Order: sequence, then structure tokens, then C-alpha cells
Amino acid sequence: MHHPSFDPRDPLFEVSGWRLSFQIVTLENLYGLDPAQVTVTNDGALWHLRCGQLSWAGQQQRAPGSLEARVLRGPDRRLHLSITASAPHKIRAVKVLVRGLPPLTPLDLLDEPIPDIGEGFLERYPNRLRLPLLCARLPDGALIGARCEDGHARAKRFAIYQERMGELAGTYTLECIHEEDARWFDRRIDVPLWVLDAGVQPGPFRAEQLAFAESAFGLLPWEHRADVPAWARDIRLCLTLHGMHWSGYVFNTYQDMRRIIRFAAERLDGRHILAYLPGWEGRYYWQYGDYRPEPRLGGEEGFAALCQEARALGVHVMPMFGGNCANAWAPNFHTFGPSSYMKSATRNVFHGNQPDWDTSRAHDTGWQAWLNPGAPAWQTELHRQITRLIDRYGFDAVFLDTVEVWTNDPDFNVREGYQTLVGRLRADCPDLLVAGEDWWDGLLNIFPLFQRSGPWRQVPLWVGRYARLFGHICEGDPSRGSTGVFESGYAPYQPLPMDGVHIPTIAFVDGTLERAQGVVEALIRKVAEEAR
Repeated sequence: MHHPSFDPRDPLFEVSGWRLSFQIVTLENLYGLDPAQVTVTNDGALWHLRCGQLSWAGQQQRAPGSLEARVLRGPDRRLHLSITASAPHKIRAVKVLVRGLPPLTPLDLLDEPIPDIGEGFLERYPNRLRLPLLCARLPDGALIGARCEDGHARAKRFAIYQERMGELAGTYTLECIHEEDARWFDRRIDVPLWVLDAGVQPGPFRAEQLAFAESAFGLLPWEHRADVPAWARDIRLCLTLHGMHWSGYVFNTYQDMRRIIRFAAERLDGRHILAYLPGWEGRYYWQYGDYRPEPRLGGEEGFAALCQEARALGVHVMPMFGGNCANAWAPNFHTFGPSSYMKSATRNVFHGNQPDWDTSRAHDTGWQAWLNPGAPAWQTELHRQITRLIDRYGFDAVFLDTVEVWTNDPDFNVREGYQTLVGRLRADCPDLLVAGEDWWDGLLNIFPLFQRSGPWRQVPLWVGRYARLFGHICEGDPSRGSTGVFESGYAPYQPLPMDGVHIPTIAFVDGTLERAQGVVEALIRKVAEEAR
């Protein structure tokens, strides 16, 4: 985490035991408040700050602009804080700095402490945080909490660090940052409501945020979702049938997949089975953006036979598609790609995770373009390819990869793009199930089914109120721990809990059924008992 090498000398304001400062970040500089131009009124319930001029460069310079903060006091030390600001240049973000704190220990998504924050702690919503909310523990064990009620699901960041200079040196600061939608950058900004509270309990504090999200985003409990086809409510088991690795290594042909599906359907009613197909289209990720059955896996005839036999057995087939990725070197890329790149707020092209697919140890994936699903050309092309394949092969579920990846794109909103894309797919195919890789609150009303986020990401069970989870492709198969098409190589096989939220999932690479048949049969037997 970077810090200025001087004291910004931001004025401090005392409100109900909190010590607050404010900063405005424009596209060209960082501004504070001119203390000589601040007035504060306090009528008991409402604390009101007005500042008629900004400062910059550690109070060395002055600039036109303003900030108005309205704080409604709640019970105990709770604050409801709303801000309006203006500046001489387009505003990117506004910070609320909670200052003069003792050492803070942030909590993770499972409400467990993150003990060592080193030079500082930074967490981002929505790319890592699933809600715009953070709780942190004080040395006496009490918790403080901060959350933001933003109906537009815009970027939030939380930072914790120790002050190094000035009168607060040695104390800790919590920054609560709201960033505007890059499409709307302007010289004036209205910041959505921040809630600060002390002595919080994580569960109730989070429940308040979820109640807001239900109202703002139309989140519904799983049982009442209209985007869950009736058939999908009967799914009890997911078979992850790995096709072709990025390198071209074949794990399962379409004929192999048929054999595995047949084996499972002989032991469990097919209507309870979802067959998930990563790498079905050929070289995983390399083929993204040009979807068709892979000749080496069995071609069009083999894929058609796979879909036909699965359908006859009652099994539901779910191929994988890149929701925001395509191969920039593909012959068709020029028709949809150049106008659709995913970008940062200041128009840096987004390069994504850049796996070491070729093991050159360079992580240089210049061919892998990350595209915004809100961009009309890419959204239309992806919709066209998916619906064309559905019409031809008759599968009734679609998985969209990496939908959790988000940027504050100045041209097209990523979340709104997924909302429109999924709406178009379901309008054409009303009985279609559309699943996504990973979730945050702004996606929970768009996708009812997600991959469990893997061992490196935390999965709180409260998400089960809205969605169901199945096994991530990063999880190893039961024969040798192979992750199949995924970039991580090997991982131990770990069955998912049968808790009503997770759908038991088992991965198949080459040889899984032969070498781990006992494990496969035991899981299917257990699922069949639960289904009965």
C-alpha cells in the first residue's frame, strides 16, 4: 500500500466519539478540505458539515470546490453518513477516513480475523469483497463496522493502516472509499449512504446490508426465484467432464463423456444429474470466442450424440463459455473484439489473470482478450453463438466463466451487461439455466447457480439463501487430484458438504472412472439416498 511522504494535514471532526476526515480524489489529484472554510452545525440528531473550498498538497494550496457531509446519529455510536462534493476536475472517488483508532484486525468473509496486515490492508468490492462491508476487531475484542448502501453496485475500497506522521502518528486509520461509475465521472458527486457502527455483531450487521441488497437489486430467496427452471430444482449431482486442456491434451472425448454419464445414470435417476463440460469446445481458453464442437473430441456428430443420449437419460448438459474472454488472434475477433475490451476507469486495457498456460513462466497471454459483456458487439456475438448451439444441440444449461471479474469501465457497465445478456438468453430459451463462476451481491440476482469458489476463496453459507453452489473446476478428481483443464495442475479431491446449499460434484479426467470407481460409486450412492 502506498502513502504520501508528507502529512496531508486533513482537518479532524469529532462526531459521536468518531474522528473523521474527508478527501476527494479527482482524475488529476487528491484534495482535502480547507479548514478556514468549514462550518459545522449540530442540532443533536443531525451533524452537518459544509466546506466551501478545497485544499491540496498538504494544505499548501487552495482550489475551488466544496464538500457537504450530513451525519444522522443512530443509537449508541451509529452514524448514517451522506456526502455531496464538487471539485475543479472530474471526481473519481470520495474517502471517509475514520481516524485515531487503536490497532485494527479486519475480519474475512467467514468472520475470522486477518491477523497480520503488514504495512497496510486493502480490500476491494466487488473484485474480492462480496458485499461493500467490512468489520474490524479492536484490541478489547469489540468490533467496528462500515458498510455502504449503494443501489448501483459501484466500486468500494477499504484500507487500514498505521499513521506515520502528524498528531495521529501511531494510531490507525480506516478508509472507506466510494468510487463513482466511470461513465458518470463529473465535477460533482453524490456519495451513497455510509453506515458506521461500533460494538457490532457481524451476522446482524451483514443482515442489514443483505436486506438493503434484496430491496435494491431484487434479490429473492432460492425457493422463489423465477430464473430457476423447474428441472433445475431436481439437480442433486454435478459431473464435471473435462474435455481438452489449453495445450491440446485430451482428458475426455465426447464418447468418454457419454460413457461416464451412462455410468452415473445407471445408479441415479438422470433428472438429478447435471453434466458440466469445461473444455468441450477444444483447447480451453484458446478456443474462447469461437465455439463449436472440437473435431479431436468427436466433432459435430459426437457432440450431437452426447447431447442426445444425455437428454434420453434425463441428464442435463451444461457447456462452458467465456463470459468475458476471447482469443484475440482468432480469425473472427475483428468483428466483435476491438470495440469491446474491458478497461479501467482511466482506460488501461484490462489483462486479467494471465495464467502460465504454456509453462514458459512468463505469464504472457497477449492472445487472451478480456471483453466487456456490456459492449454491444461482444454481447451480441456471444448471444448469437450460444443460442445457435442451443438450437442445434438442445442443451438446456449454460455456464459463463469468470463473470465475477469486474472493472469500472468508462464505456459499458459490466454488471448491467451480464444482466442484459442473461435476459436475452432466457427470452430466447425460457427454460434455460444460466450459471456463473463466482458471485458477489450484484450478481446474485442475475445467476442462481455458481461454482463453489475454490479452496483459495471463502464461501459463507448465507449465500445459500439466494443461490446454489457446485464444485469449481480447480478441485481435483478422485483418482490423482488432476484439475483437468484448469491452470492449477493438481489439488486433493475433497467432497463438498451435503448441506442443501452445495450440489455434490465429482470431476472426471482421463482414467478417473477406472481408477476411482469406488469413490465415484460411493458418492452417487450417497446422493441417491439423499434424493430418496
